[in-house]
Amino acid sequence: MMVGVAFLYPGQGSQRVGMGAEIFKRDPELFERYLVLADGAAGLPIRQYCLEGPIESLTETQVAQPALFAVSLAMTEVASKAGLRPDFVAGHSLGEYTAAVASGALSLDDGMRLVAERGRLMAGIQAERPGAMAAIVGLSIDAVSDLCSQASESGIVAPANLNTPIQIVTSGEEAGIEKLLDLARNAGAEKALRLQVGAAFHSELMKPVQARMAEAMDTVAWRDPDVPLVSNASGQLARTAGEVRQALVDQIASPVLWVDCVETLMDAGCTTLLELGSGRVLTGLVRQINPDADVFAADSPQKIATFAQQHMSLVGR
Repeated sequence: MMVGVAFLYPGQGSQRVGMGAEIFKRDPELFERYLVLADGAAGLPIRQYCLEGPIESLTETQVAQPALFAVSLAMTEVASKAGLRPDFVAGHSLGEYTAAVASGALSLDDGMRLVAERGRLMAGIQAERPGAMAAIVGLSIDAVSDLCSQASESGIVAPANLNTPIQIVTSGEEAGIEKLLDLARNAGAEKALRLQVGAAFHSELMKPVQARMAEAMDTVAWRDPDVPLVSNASGQLARTAGEVRQALVDQIASPVLWVDCVETLMDAGCTTLLELGSGRVLTGLVRQINPDADVFAADSPQKIATFAQQHMSLVGR
């Protein structure tokens, strides 16, 4: 069977103080190239927040998004220098923008501009149209969808991230989320808890952000990707410039179908998955979706080297 490798890119929530420090020690020029670009696009000291914090600043949407994007792409260059090449790319929420650049559909400069704008707009919508999000663990997607329908009598609420078959993040208006939490606890959910965010990401409350991002995407150049990208919004492979662009627009106000994304990769012949960036959130989710998956998290040059040594057949293909 042909070996296929996918590069995976994490989204907001994976940030931590010190992320990228190992790259900075090993190859400061490489690290500076990505982080200085993030500083300029965001108009904020992204590099400083990554290396020094505080975590409160690094967690702010307009900081976290360009920071994670820059660190993940720096890691991608490290992987490339180690001889690793993806056959597929996928990212979770913000990570899908990282994947678009890694696929070749979008330049680094244009991608950074879009991510910085996405971060600003999403931070702004928190003040204009506040929302809430909650994680429900231990209930199926069908069960959570039914509960969302019931809770919607109190306010807008719907599934936002289908992370595993029994880990669903929901998004919507405050009253709808509070009602859903009560219903989920009564339905026997293992966990039903509010997330520390002030906006309803991946819901219809993001429509204003979606419209403005669609306009921003008309100002950048697109090309057909070198490798397919798996769309968060459809769970299917995007193989053309138009399909990648549409995927990045759609995901802003649509749920992230992460289970479908992982299953699509497996069905396409992907046998190995490498998470590039801060943390190992996606690695954990993949293992819950498919316990037999060969998945590895790499947030440092040393871990890239370890992966390359363990998967020599993937190097220099």
